[in-house]
Amino acid sequence: MRKLLILMAFTLSFSAFAEEEELIICPLIYASSVKKIVEANGSYDKFKHCAVSCLLTLRCPAVDVMEIGILKELADMVGPGNAEMADLKADYDGVALAVKGKAKTDKACLAQCHNLYPQNSCQ
Repeated sequence: MRKLLILMAFTLSFSAFAEEEELIICPLIYASSVKKIVEANGSYDKFKHCAVSCLLTLRCPAVDVMEIGILKELADMVGPGNAEMADLKADYDGVALAVKGKAKTDKACLAQCHNLYPQNSCQ
């Protein structure tokens, strides 16, 4: 849990130094439609984190997508959810796929995240 808090604090403080002041509106606009695409292709947790993050990064700035992931884990810490470092790693993996050009389409994001997080894995 301590690592999770340190990672969140680092990421949020890093984004405060961005040249442009951006709100995390873009991922919020696309979250619902992206979630529907992802859930139609798999329902297990880490795959969903990876795929949603990848698809959002195709549409929005990567830092905004990571901030949304961190905020979701923060909400899980104080709400009914279950905050996990592994969720943030899956979010990061999805963002990295899009940023590094390994997934340039929705279909590629889904396929790459299925490869990283197969349904029967314990990740």
